[in-house]
Amino acid sequence: MPADRHSPFTINGARSITAEEHFGIKGAMLTTNVTYRDVLSVRGLWAPPYAATNFRIQVRLNGEVVPTAEYRWDGNLCERSGEVCGLEVSSTTSVPMQGRAATLRFTVRNGREEKMRVSVQIDLRGGAEYVRFWEFSGPGSSDEPLPWAEKTLAWAHGNSEGNLLLKPGPGAALAVATDLPGPTWRPLEGHWEAEVELAAGESRSFSLSAAVGAQENAAAQEALEAVAGGEATADAARCDWQGAVADVFAKLPRLQASDPRLERFYNRSLVHCLLNQWRVPELILTPYYSTGGINGGCVCCYLWDFGEPWEILALYDPEAVKRHILQFLAVDITHHFAFVPTTGEAFGPWYPVNQEKIIFLIYYYVLLTGDKAFLREQAGERTVIDWVLYHALYRDHPDLPVTLIDYGKGNNHLELRGNFRYDHHLPDLNGRRYANYHAADELARLAGVSAPDLPARAEALKALVKDLMWSPEHRWFSHLDGNYSPAQCYTVQMFKLLGSDVLDGEQVEGLISHLNECEFLSAFGLHSMSKLDPAYDQIDIDNGGGGNYTAFTPQIIERLYKLGRADVAEDLLQRILWWGERMPYWGDSIVANNVDYRRDTPLQNTIGALAGAQSILFGMFGVTVAADGSVTVNPQPPAFSPEISLTGLKVRGRELDILVAGGRYRVVADGEVLEAEVGVPVALPPR
Repeated sequence: MPADRHSPFTINGARSITAEEHFGIKGAMLTTNVTYRDVLSVRGLWAPPYAATNFRIQVRLNGEVVPTAEYRWDGNLCERSGEVCGLEVSSTTSVPMQGRAATLRFTVRNGREEKMRVSVQIDLRGGAEYVRFWEFSGPGSSDEPLPWAEKTLAWAHGNSEGNLLLKPGPGAALAVATDLPGPTWRPLEGHWEAEVELAAGESRSFSLSAAVGAQENAAAQEALEAVAGGEATADAARCDWQGAVADVFAKLPRLQASDPRLERFYNRSLVHCLLNQWRVPELILTPYYSTGGINGGCVCCYLWDFGEPWEILALYDPEAVKRHILQFLAVDITHHFAFVPTTGEAFGPWYPVNQEKIIFLIYYYVLLTGDKAFLREQAGERTVIDWVLYHALYRDHPDLPVTLIDYGKGNNHLELRGNFRYDHHLPDLNGRRYANYHAADELARLAGVSAPDLPARAEALKALVKDLMWSPEHRWFSHLDGNYSPAQCYTVQMFKLLGSDVLDGEQVEGLISHLNECEFLSAFGLHSMSKLDPAYDQIDIDNGGGGNYTAFTPQIIERLYKLGRADVAEDLLQRILWWGERMPYWGDSIVANNVDYRRDTPLQNTIGALAGAQSILFGMFGVTVAADGSVTVNPQPPAFSPEISLTGLKVRGRELDILVAGGRYRVVADGEVLEAEVGVPVALPPR
């Protein structure tokens, strides 16, 4: 492996549990699957709106695949090394931050004491197409049904030198270039052949590049330029990645901790700022933040996921958050839960969490930026604040006494499998309306518009939820079917009520009492369903029990910190610190009773993973921004890492450093130093 030139996001393959088919690198325009067991192969190119899903390059030396001995991932590149037939082989696969070419740069060293002739065979397969509809699953390819031989026959020489191959597809083109000497294309065999001679101990380096795009000429030019760059192509990709990483930490604070696991967890969460970000002119938003993206999976934008990091995203990229909010308001989120990045059109069913997500995306955007004028902006038929009030009262009747909402029988909340359903009068969703009311009321006052008496409605709802849904016997809430018959479903969703004043002391302690090893806790995390619930399903990781949807545990940790239950919060956090050390990025869901993740999903890098760092900033460090712009800091350092610090936190026109050690902490705010004991909040007045 080359000397260390890595970012805070680097991970060595020996530690990673990510399966080869889920392992990818990504720039801002392209992602590719790095098949890490083999030093010299790449599979698939996804560059929305273009895709070459069944594309593959595999290089053999003297007829052999080169097995990987070690590898390292760092965002938009992967380094691999191995040996075969007396040859020492290393490679760097990279994609630029701006561009649609993936480049495999490899070095072959003759480790023998005599010269060696090395045959090089490059197998090529697949084709490209334009893809209009990007949804949860990754795009297929119209080339897939064709016989393999027919697919390879479609390749054509792109230049007289013979080092460029082109393949047109439906609305797209694929180009592959190499700098190997004198390559010969074997169309019926589907590979290039070349031969090189190496003296004893001699090393030589070569490049292969594949580019996808709308036109053959553009794809060809990009592939040839990447190959001509040689080692500089990988160096430029690495430099661009490091620049993007520096930009993340210019906008978000750096964390230091006496327990390095906490730092690794925080940093690993932040990598999703880049992996879920696209800067593509053909998409409706630039930058655009997808729900997933690695290897083409889940490039669409789902509100249920985009709304998870509702605080930290507003710090990192407030303008993009604003544009995404406006896009969600432009589609009908009372009937749909996502929009397509190429067209902006809505698709999918209504998810009943939509209303909470849009309200709090707007709420935290306004509080953390101070942009009250946004509330008066027009978004289709309503202003933003009118939409807030509309969604706060959706399925409610403000002229009538408050009632519980019946969310129907669509199974669209937990999506439980088998015969189990969680439908109709749901206690977690009805209880979360309390916070929606208060957030909407606060925003209405900031916007200077009149609204129904939402605080009074919230208090009436609180009483109703307790009277009809709280079971003192079970220390849990009941859900009520269409006939108001009660039953208990021990879902992690109920813990989303922690930190909300919809709960009284009895209910808080009752819910927390279930956070034990027999029910919701295991050594490696929090379960999404109690292990004692008959609906528990080890395979259904996200909401059925085997683990938890990735953003849920950090969100609950944040709520516990805000509630003042740091003891429970840090216990949960310590169980999931391994996330920062064993995966390059976090996908849909992570297992709680094993060191593993959900593998039956194309969503392998979720934007919701930013909730991990969010829980530390706004939970552990107790950063709170009020409607008037004042900022409060109230850190609660964990026992496993008593020394923690944040440097470069930028919020509401201030830049803060927070340093905690020895039971005291210091806040440096624009040069002013304030000190306090841990447990005593420090308040900074509005600027």
